[in-house]
Amino acid sequence: MSTLVTGATGQVGRRVLTELRRRGLPAAGASRDGEVRLDWTDTTSWEPAVEGVERLFVTVPMAGGLTDRVGAFLERAVAAGVRTAVLTTAMGTENGPPDSEQRVLERRVRELFDHWTVVRPNWLDQDFTEGVFARLARSRKGRLELPLAKAAAVSFVDARDVTHTVVAALTEEGHHGREYTLTGPAAVTFREVVRMTKGTESPVWRYKKVDEAGFYFRATDIGWSDRYVDTLNERFRAIADGRAAVVTDDVRRALGRDPAPMAKFARESLH
Repeated sequence: MSTLVTGATGQVGRRVLTELRRRGLPAAGASRDGEVRLDWTDTTSWEPAVEGVERLFVTVPMAGGLTDRVGAFLERAVAAGVRTAVLTTAMGTENGPPDSEQRVLERRVRELFDHWTVVRPNWLDQDFTEGVFARLARSRKGRLELPLAKAAAVSFVDARDVTHTVVAALTEEGHHGREYTLTGPAAVTFREVVRMTKGTESPVWRYKKVDEAGFYFRATDIGWSDRYVDTLNERFRAIADGRAAVVTDDVRRALGRDPAPMAKFARESLH
């Protein structure tokens, strides 16, 4: 059975594609410039992308304004014979406004596919090496500046645990109709993360709290859109309120083992 991996250049999509291929399973990566061309805004790319596909991994950029487009693509995929879909959104999506982009897409996946799984990761460990936090720190000579106190805590999850959960949902029985909120085994503060990563290959060396206006200036200065920055600020408010510090057992539910702690990621990936 062939699997199409959307967002194949992203932190999770790239790893999902690699893991499927490592297991010898037929899979193709889809993106605007990938081996399979898929442009959410170009409907002519949709049918060729899903031809012969039976399983679909869907990840959509936050605050991309693509809800209607992606929903229409999902309908096209079902019409083409795709029966299984795994969607990643973000921790807390289920509690967001009913008309929020990610929540609407979760609803569409449930409605359309015979077999579906929703995966909601918390912030990734890898955000400090290749994601949001890494890019911000590189733009400020190693100083991560966020509208959050150093003591703000997050149950960061390893992208590898997210990857294995997605692959399990795509390839194994028992995940249909499941909604997994993935976290690490414990909440860790930004102060603790900087201590773990200081002196390593991590681009984050220091931490400084700024207000939302200051963060907005820094984020838009590196080219992020107003919509994306607003979405980040919403997620930061969830951290400030303590909602991102919640720890779940969903990695164990999905994989039968405990999630990797941040300290293990720092030890193995940064030294």
